[in-house]
This record gives sequence, C-alpha cells and structure tokens, in this order.
Amino acid sequence: MRASALGSLAMREHSCDELRKKLINKSHDAILVDQLMIELIKENLVSDARFAESYWRSRSNKGYGPAKINRELEMKGVSSQTINDGLAEAEIDFFAVVEAAYLKKYKNKGWQDYKEKAKRQAFLYRRGFDTELINHALETPLKCS
Repeated sequence: MRASALGSLAMREHSCDELRKKLINKSHDAILVDQLMIELIKENLVSDARFAESYWRSRSNKGYGPAKINRELEMKGVSSQTINDGLAEAEIDFFAVVEAAYLKKYKNKGWQDYKEKAKRQAFLYRRGFDTELINHALETPLKCS
C-alpha cells in the first residue's frame, strides 16, 4: 500500500484527503490508510500547503481564475486557510492571467455588439474570474475594432 501511495505522489502532488480517498478506492483498509497518511504527513511526503501552492500555479497557468481554483481546492478537501496561504505563496497576478486567457480565446478580434460582449463575459466568468478581472480583460486595447 505504501508503494501505491508513493507511486501516486511521484506523478504529482496530492492533497491529504485526495490521496486518502484514492487509496481507499483501491480497496485498502481505511484504518491502515489513515496510519499511512499520518506517516506520510510526518515525513512531509504529503502536504496540503505544498499541494495548494502547486495547484494555484498550475491552474492559473492554464487560464483559470481564483474563484474556480478556490472551489476545486475545496472539493479536494483543502481547508480555507491553507487555500488562502497557498494563493499568497504562489504570488499570482490574476490581471495578467485573465488578459492571457482572453487573448488566447479571442485573439485580436474585438467585440462588435453587447451580445458578443456578454458572451465573452460569461466565458471568463465560467473560467473563475470575478467582475473586476473580467472588466479589466474587456477594457484591453482590442475591446472594439
């Protein structure tokens, strides 16, 4: 079982809750899994703090906003405090992230009417950006052509 846990950790960081569920889903005894998790945490082989920071960087590099990343981390069992600490450690400029996501999707094509603008706002909202960040992206030089 330890080999299975270490194999999972070798591929990428995992939250404690995520790794625990993964091991239990592989039909390992829950009590043994909990004992192993305690060992892995003591040896600093699994860390929610390290996972959260890594996850913030990874997902923001793929063009996702803070609201979406925050929800995903909560679903992976990471505490609110650890999520906030991970964001602070990652030092992400979400204004740059939203600009990059917007430019990647819409290239240099400006929006022509408010229906198109609303469609673009909805896209950015689904990516996890708030109103301030969305307005920033839409106010970039390619707003109207």
